[in-house]
Amino acid sequence: MSSNTTRPSRRASAAQNARTTAIVTHTTAIVTGPQTATITVTAAATDEAQMIVAFGHVMMTFRSAEAVCDLIAGFASVRGSLVGVDGHAPHPAQPGTQFGAAAISVVWLGGPEHSVVAHSRYVPEQRRTVHWADLHMGPITWRITDRVGYDTLMEELRRVHRTAVGVFVDGGRFRRDPTKILDAFDNA
Repeated sequence: MSSNTTRPSRRASAAQNARTTAIVTHTTAIVTGPQTATITVTAAATDEAQMIVAFGHVMMTFRSAEAVCDLIAGFASVRGSLVGVDGHAPHPAQPGTQFGAAAISVVWLGGPEHSVVAHSRYVPEQRRTVHWADLHMGPITWRITDRVGYDTLMEELRRVHRTAVGVFVDGGRFRRDPTKILDAFDNA
């Protein structure tokens, strides 16, 4: 029996199917309640330095102090959009969390561009308007729903920044705290 050499076989082996990948192009992470970061560093003070920062189920990998500073500057720009946001918003339990939660892993190869959008919506069950801010940053939208989450996140990001300055070769160029917004008189 002759084989057809002009048309590829439509059958795929299990090994080929196992290597099939998918790409998630965008996701939303909710910042509510106290935030804590776990920082892991490998190959500090070398060109191969890497810092992994985990906030709950969100893991971010950095390879330069510049990327860390740009990420933190994005979060610092949210401050003005938090007018009306609750001090401590309740975070409703998501169905299925007893079985596991989705994890997000991002490798920041460079500083992400960002934009901030303030939102509000009237909730009839609570008889009030709920406010939040969305920080659009590349593949992630960070939804900041309360001040406690934002304030503790910024405290942890300051610690991440101090670590990045000491870990990465370019750390000396990015010593200035990116959480402090400068004005025209700061360079005078």
